[in-house]
Amino acid sequence: MRQNPLALPETVMKLRPFALALLALALAAAVLLGYEFYWRLDHRLLKTQAPAPGGALVAEVRGLPVGQELALRGTGVFVRGRWDYLRALRPRLVFAGDCETVETRWFGDHRLVIECEHRSGEPRLLQDMVDGVVIELVVNRRFA
Repeated sequence: MRQNPLALPETVMKLRPFALALLALALAAAVLLGYEFYWRLDHRLLKTQAPAPGGALVAEVRGLPVGQELALRGTGVFVRGRWDYLRALRPRLVFAGDCETVETRWFGDHRLVIECEHRSGEPRLLQDMVDGVVIELVVNRRFA
């Protein structure tokens, strides 16, 4: 009996589903990392991260993208867990406003104060509590 020259060996046939699963996994990881890279470029870090005294949460001051609605332009403060390295998956935006300077200060593990030197528009506190942390906003208005 004559063998088909185009037929794959039996071991290759057994490995094909495994190789396809690995390829799908690698493709999914590449898409996820690409999305994370794009999010970090769009939301650039403006100040060094401010970790809570206990180290469970971190506050990040980031620029907000230009394409967002007018009320959310300028600067934003995101709160994330210490080990949440993929920021794009669960961004928790707690503050948005057009401020000259934004300072974040932790007073213990359960109180975060965001200080904004007001430039224009109306700065907004979007969430007043995240993971048991009370978030307060202090707005310093500059009059001409």
